[in-house]
Amino acid sequence: MGMAGRRSAPLIGTYELEEGVQLSALADRLRSLHNSLSYPIGQSVRGGTQTDGPLFARADPEIRALRASIVDAVERHIRSLGAIDRRHPVLRHRPHPVRFAGSWSVRLRGAGHHTNHIHPQGWLSSAFYVSVASQELMGPAPAGWLALGQPPAELGLDLSPLRMIEPKPGRLVLFPSIMWHGTVPFAGGERLSVAFDVAPPA
Repeated sequence: MGMAGRRSAPLIGTYELEEGVQLSALADRLRSLHNSLSYPIGQSVRGGTQTDGPLFARADPEIRALRASIVDAVERHIRSLGAIDRRHPVLRHRPHPVRFAGSWSVRLRGAGHHTNHIHPQGWLSSAFYVSVASQELMGPAPAGWLALGQPPAELGLDLSPLRMIEPKPGRLVLFPSIMWHGTVPFAGGERLSVAFDVAPPA
């Protein structure tokens, strides 16, 4: 059974983490990391910047608090997946303990977006929204929203997204790393986020 048709397994999860994370202080810290960055070559980011190195390895208290909240949410999500299914590309195993294959921050401004892509090194991938411009600034919905399950336009498949998710400060979205994902382009404003990949079991 395909991922889209398996109703019993909530492969896509959204979690609100605003209570465990000081969003304003975190946003200030992340912006300080983006100030000296330029357009990232070879990444999915268009019209923005992406931090280098493992973000979760930093000692900043704001980032350490975020990491702790995220680990808790990832563990809850893993528990919600139910029984192991050896025939399923995602559900055939469970990583324990939670390890990260990568973690970074992205800052999009103006007409920024992510092209649709996958993360072949991960098991679960993510988007955590720290600061998001108003929908009025970004343009009519779904401008700036996360699109899941839509392949890149250059493949010529003309498939609609499986799900569209509105970005909100404090919202964490988890989804399989093998799922296409990207951001609908938006007109203006800032969209500051943190992303990471949960590593598959060794």
